Amino acid sequence: MSRLRNRQHAEEEDASALKLGTEFNNAGCLLISEVKYLLENRDKDPPDTAVYNKTLEYVKTFAKFNTTDSASAVRETLRREPALTQFETAQIANLCPADAEEAKSIIPSLVKIDDEKLQALLDEIQTMRKFQS
Repeated sequence: MSRLRNRQHAEEEDASALKLGTEFNNAGCLLISEVKYLLENRDKDPPDTAVYNKTLEYVKTFAKFNTTDSASAVRETLRREPALTQFETAQIANLCPADAEEAKSIIPSLVKIDDEKLQALLDEIQTMRKFQS
């Protein structure tokens, strides 16, 4: 019985089809840059644990946007496309693909968006990234 349940659970999860599992159905998605800001600006002293320190190191390495203003601007830009889910928005902002073809190859669920429309969004994000303070 347990094997069957695990197999059904595995079959229903498929990130390429935006089937992330029931625990993610109503979950919000943060950009890596937003997580970096949250960890660096805690109200209390940060815990000195391996998990916290490795997480902070990770977000410092992979954050694409230096300020909360630039991360917010990217999020607002992507919100203009109503077909994007929160997961897709976060993936685009975290990975910063250069063109629509690359975006669709790493985020397969983006096939629903016209290449020209997606490319315009990606170009705008690249410009924001280039000129962030």
